[in-house]
Amino acid sequence: MRVILLVVFALSAVVNSLGLEAFPLPSVPDSLVTTESRANYLALHYWDNVDFCDPTIIGNEDISEQGFSNFISIMPYVTQKEVAFAEFISKISLKPDVQDYFMAVAKKYLAESQSPVFNDELYIMMLQSLLSSDMLDSARRDKYSAILETEMRNRVGEVATDFEFMLRDGERGRLSEINAKYILVFFSDPDCDRCNLVKAQIDASAVVRIKLLLGDLALLSVCVEGDTDAWKRIKTPDEWIDACDEKCVIYDQELYDIPGLPSFYLLDSSHRVILRDVHFQLVENFLDNN
Repeated sequence: MRVILLVVFALSAVVNSLGLEAFPLPSVPDSLVTTESRANYLALHYWDNVDFCDPTIIGNEDISEQGFSNFISIMPYVTQKEVAFAEFISKISLKPDVQDYFMAVAKKYLAESQSPVFNDELYIMMLQSLLSSDMLDSARRDKYSAILETEMRNRVGEVATDFEFMLRDGERGRLSEINAKYILVFFSDPDCDRCNLVKAQIDASAVVRIKLLLGDLALLSVCVEGDTDAWKRIKTPDEWIDACDEKCVIYDQELYDIPGLPSFYLLDSSHRVILRDVHFQLVENFLDNN
């Protein structure tokens, strides 16, 4: 009973945080008393009072971006996620420009690893709901089908796509040939300032250093831009596997979903994905607890 009350309290806190004057929240009936029923009702009716035909909605961040972010914040308590997304899709699809805008917002909040509500599985669910709609024209269907195809690659629990890389001495290797309890694939570009900043954070991480020394971790650093002069000039810790994607197949063939650099994929000993396109803090936290 105590656990149920705590969950109800947490849900109430989320709902209260949604109390933006600009956002017309639905009223949850008092007759719904369980966490699940209240969360499902709120998610299914969240957008009921929003006029998606209003031309100003795209410029109203309280309704578009903040509203969507808070909508996603409800999802941990929702068991009817597919239905909630279907309802949302049916509303934004009334106008193609609104549909495109909210799908861009969804990508920003759900598919970019730096987002506080990052959740690529929810993004996949939303794309699937959109593609199930009969309100999608052929051009948009092709566009979002291609996005979904990319998102479906290397999902958590699946074996990571294999690829060849080149080492500094010209030798070549493959991801599938690396053996360790955990394999961290670090996609980066030496010309990317953020990549260099994160690289320094990895190098300074006691957790990573210990795992590397114990042999529990293999760290594959891949310059996705190929055998560039910048890659040739940089120095990488000796414990890392310092490589480049010589033929740029990772980008050209979209082997991995990399919306921005740097990007991390953490694999287990069977090369199955544990963490997908996440920021380094999540990787470090995982390694510190396993």
